[in-house]
Amino acid sequence: MSGIRILVVEDDENIAETLSDMLDMLGHQVVEVVNSVDAALEALNSKEVDLALVDIQLSGHKSGIDLAKELTMYHNIPYVFTSAFADSDIIKEASEQNPYGYLVKPYGRKDINAAIEVAISNFKKKAGSPREVSGGGTKETGLFVRVDSKLVRLNYDDILFVEAKGDYIIFRTESGDYIVHSTIKNLENYLDPSRFIKVHRSYIVNIEKVVDIDDSNLVLNDKIIPVSRRQRAHLLSNIKLLR
Repeated sequence: MSGIRILVVEDDENIAETLSDMLDMLGHQVVEVVNSVDAALEALNSKEVDLALVDIQLSGHKSGIDLAKELTMYHNIPYVFTSAFADSDIIKEASEQNPYGYLVKPYGRKDINAAIEVAISNFKKKAGSPREVSGGGTKETGLFVRVDSKLVRLNYDDILFVEAKGDYIIFRTESGDYIVHSTIKNLENYLDPSRFIKVHRSYIVNIEKVVDIDDSNLVLNDKIIPVSRRQRAHLLSNIKLLR
């Protein structure tokens, strides 16, 4: 497996250093080492991360299990729990979060390598499966986003486009704008790629709302949005074009 970008979340400095060394020997890139949930979330919003190795017991009031909930709901990043505790209650609580793996300390390079390979493989399989609502087989029609202190449902039909602004993204909809603390890269994992197209590093558009396309821009609801050279071919391949 080629090197992947890993966030290490571990509050024991010695263990974190040893783990980083083993990951480096395995050919992976440690993007950052943090010791709390807040520091982990800050890193996720500023760095490209493919996988997180998360210690269950962390500094501060929040645990690795709290972080796992955030990773699942808002970042769509696979994670592997690491812990020195293997009692049934902790394993049960951790398993309820559906992690991509669980490593009990002390662990070696072979254990880490196997856990990473399984986690990445299962994540890719899950990402490649059809996005359907469980139970009914009905295609999803929207998603929830965190706006300030509440969760707001946005219907896909109402989303015109999404714009990146620093550490935030802005959903432009028929009814108004919603500012969310996240990234364009993260959002791509949640949207139907045949309908929502990234046309620029700062823009994802609802292709069904596009009115006009020229060499370097498109028009959507009277808004002119830039189209990068790199994304133009992908955009044109996803529209019905009479030839």
